[in-house]
Amino acid sequence: MHASARVSRRELFAHEENRALQISPDGATLSFIRSGAGAPNVWLAALDAPHDAKPITFFSGRGVSEYRWTPDCRHLLVMKDVAGEEHTQLHAVDVATGAIRDLTADPAVKTKLLSASAGLPDTALVAFNSRDGRYFDVYRVDLLTGVRTLVLKNDARYTDFIASSSGRLRVAVRVNPEDGSSTYFDLSTSPARAFLTVPLRALRSSKVLSVTARGTLVMLYAFQSDLANVVEVDIETGAIRQLAQARTADIVDVLDEQGSGAILASREDPLVGVWEVRSPQVEIDFALLGAQAGTSFKIVSQTPDGQRWLVQIASQHRPDDYAIWSRERRQLTRLFSSRPTLEARELASTTAIEFRAADGLRITGYLTLPANTPLDHGRPRERLALVLNVHGGPWLRDEFGFNAEAQWLAAQGYAALSINFRGSCGFGNAFMEAADGAWSAAMHDDLLDAVQWAIDQGIADPQKVAIYGLSYGGYSALVGLAFTPGVFACAVDIAGPSNLVSLLGAMPAWWTFQRPQFALRMGDPASAAGEAELRERSPISRVSAITQPLLIAQGTNDPRVRVDQSATIAAALAVRKRPVTYLLYPDEGHEFEKTSTRLSFYAIAEHFLAASLGGVAEPYGSDLDTCSMSVETGIELVPGLDHALAGRQMPRTHGNNP
Repeated sequence: MHASARVSRRELFAHEENRALQISPDGATLSFIRSGAGAPNVWLAALDAPHDAKPITFFSGRGVSEYRWTPDCRHLLVMKDVAGEEHTQLHAVDVATGAIRDLTADPAVKTKLLSASAGLPDTALVAFNSRDGRYFDVYRVDLLTGVRTLVLKNDARYTDFIASSSGRLRVAVRVNPEDGSSTYFDLSTSPARAFLTVPLRALRSSKVLSVTARGTLVMLYAFQSDLANVVEVDIETGAIRQLAQARTADIVDVLDEQGSGAILASREDPLVGVWEVRSPQVEIDFALLGAQAGTSFKIVSQTPDGQRWLVQIASQHRPDDYAIWSRERRQLTRLFSSRPTLEARELASTTAIEFRAADGLRITGYLTLPANTPLDHGRPRERLALVLNVHGGPWLRDEFGFNAEAQWLAAQGYAALSINFRGSCGFGNAFMEAADGAWSAAMHDDLLDAVQWAIDQGIADPQKVAIYGLSYGGYSALVGLAFTPGVFACAVDIAGPSNLVSLLGAMPAWWTFQRPQFALRMGDPASAAGEAELRERSPISRVSAITQPLLIAQGTNDPRVRVDQSATIAAALAVRKRPVTYLLYPDEGHEFEKTSTRLSFYAIAEHFLAASLGGVAEPYGSDLDTCSMSVETGIELVPGLDHALAGRQMPRTHGNNP
């Protein structure tokens, strides 16, 4: 790899990033979240002048996580976390003046934005868990004054709510503890009447897309099918009518006609996103758009007349691009890049791959090789050190497109491999069910098969393979060292559970409804046998088998994987004199959001990986200067870390270090 090809940490994790683009309901304004050296904030621009964008929010620290326009375009409804505890706060932003009103105004409360309707201007339907952390009551909130009016006191323990097209509360959802299924209730009757039950097997692929004016739900649902189709459910009768059938994978996205709601096209993602045209109205559009944008694109928004589509375009070797497709002119006009500072850089190339697991199951994934790697028939001429980056969830997935961590690993000289192991979403119910009860077993076997595939293909050096991940990916990193010693040269665990029994016992209050799903898919500690099985699948039970270097990073405020999950296994390894380094971030939650945190973590992880895999490690520079991190143990195991922290005006170490 040539030195000129290396992309720095700051370019990947501190510089400008554009995401969550939307076209305002009146079609005049482009909005998006832009993050950089400061916090993520919402920016606005005229749709025809995207480069003249200006910020309308100015949050520091943890910025905007998501937002929504009100139908009259007078307000932006902005969601942001407080300190990583996931107590999401709702803010109303006056688009004309920029004035911001905190509508939650309680850092101990989590908020859900349900609806903002044209028929009820200057109000929003909002759910708060202020009365009971497990369940949310629903209020009508005045956006101008913040005054709340109770709509539903949730004594029935509903877990979700759906508003009608007019902005009224219409449907509630309740999870059934017996089998993890979800029942939908029509709230327009008294008492509320059940009209649909979605079984657990279809839960993760089911999603309500819209509520029609005639009283039906348009949703993704695996109705009489292994794959998620688009269906219409009559709220009054419960009758289900299929609108679009999936072909190769779950339908994950729909383009509908503005006004009528008719389905024009649907997108599936078996390996790379594929659109299925459902209406002759858009056949020419998709043919021409595909010719100009390539096959891997998403339509993320459209103007009210449906004549202009906001398109996100994924590429093999560059950041995602945003563009406007004009149906009238049949022309694609580029807006800007998701990562403007990387546009001129030579980036690593990502390729979609697939193979068969040991039991024959089809597994897909994505391989990123360092830029300028000499190739023979698409494979490197010399074997590379490889980092297996395992996604979280586990009921999520990796997809084709720009991945900052893959680019970061490739910049160090590593092959980066991400895998949609069994249990990943988007590939049908049977694929997800193949992971039931298979934590540390068949799910981990898929990861081992991926490593073996990379070795058999001549890609990976079998002596230089690392495993890396967040959440479930962190659990997999611990399992890799504890259950399959000798396969991985080292591991990086970010907020990974080490004890599955205590993980289930310490769920966030608002996750209580998900417990049946975890019990049925992961294991149930309610019985002695179930508890014993979960302990057997817990890395802490095999801590003595861990001998290879391990880097653990954890946010103190993490409500999903509590800090004791990392602290316990780090302490157990330190007592045994095993090579473990434990980083603790007191102002972070489950995912690292602050720029200072991310820069410090990736700097340390870079040097940690280089010590075991021999890759290129960029000097620490000033990337540790402003983070709040403490090194709880193992500072001496990461090259140069002690020296890099020596002049910092914050705690260096705790625990077993001097």
